[in-house]
Amino acid sequence: MTAHCLRTINSGLELHLNPITWRNWPESCAFVCAMNTRPIGILTAVLLILVVTAATANSQALLQSNRSARQMDTISDLKVKGRAYYHIAGLGSSEGDFVGAFPRPTAVLQVLDTINTRIAVRFPELGLLGLREDTAWMPSFYVGDSLRGFVSKTPLLSLSFPKTQYFVFIDVWSRDGRLLDSRPVEYDMNVEKYRSAKLAYYHEPTSGLGNETLRRRFIPTLLPLTLEANPGWGSTETLDSSGTYALTFRDPRQPTRLELSVTLRPALVGKIDSEMWKNFKMKAELAFGAKGIAVSSENDFNVHDSVTHRFIREGFEFVARNQDSTLEYVAAFLTPRAILLLLAPFNQPNQQLEYDYFREIARSFKLD
Repeated sequence: MTAHCLRTINSGLELHLNPITWRNWPESCAFVCAMNTRPIGILTAVLLILVVTAATANSQALLQSNRSARQMDTISDLKVKGRAYYHIAGLGSSEGDFVGAFPRPTAVLQVLDTINTRIAVRFPELGLLGLREDTAWMPSFYVGDSLRGFVSKTPLLSLSFPKTQYFVFIDVWSRDGRLLDSRPVEYDMNVEKYRSAKLAYYHEPTSGLGNETLRRRFIPTLLPLTLEANPGWGSTETLDSSGTYALTFRDPRQPTRLELSVTLRPALVGKIDSEMWKNFKMKAELAFGAKGIAVSSENDFNVHDSVTHRFIREGFEFVARNQDSTLEYVAAFLTPRAILLLLAPFNQPNQQLEYDYFREIARSFKLD
């Protein structure tokens, strides 16, 4: 299976402007490999059910309290606080360099003292699950002698429409390495034009399919978690602007047959208590029909990696029976920021061997 390459030269910038005059930065072009894949509709619907279950009423209050704790400044605040070092010309987003790209947060600053100070802009909560932070130590572009544009390398993948609340940290350093000033600045990013944003990546098998139960570490492009999978499988990653992520594995010899899938959708879960966990498990089983078959008396489990266990707080597994009597292994996970679902159909004659194989894969997730 071959990936298709797309090319565009329509890069641009959208900013909240101050009176300082701004014009679009120069166009550029880049290449990206993307692949058209069919959406996993049923898993998306299941995730929506689980997200609604996990997103409790106090989730928004949790978000607001976290933002309040950061003591955000606005652009008007910095007219006084930051005036000794810089003026903000605009905060917004740069378009990516290819079709379907997600926004890259951007800050345009008028730096007042380039001899004695150095500006760095930090862009938090980037990538899938918002676990990455980029620091721009050097401008990505210049306008005139004093305007400098700082752009994150990693796109912002968690969007809310039509505007997304975002913030950057602006740090001022002396030339001898002393931190002179550091402030978070919040703004509303206009993301309406990114509603059709979509990413897709295809990964070729890394070996032949000689052993049906072989497991090796697989590193996705978008998901900040690695897992073990059969190196003989090919895989496809997709992400759309709603935040729904899917990773599917297939045998290249039988490309229409699903071997295993991982699906993720953002959800502000907050604190996971026993009552929430009980309700979540009930909804997970109901989402796959009333014919779910318990595989043990407890069904709860943890990932093997102790560091990752701090992020993937709880795991729950069961076997679901489909209407045609085929069986599927299902593992559902709760994290503070997302619902994660692993599904694997039983395709081999030895179902006990497959079950043990899928259980090990479910426990192999590790923060990258």
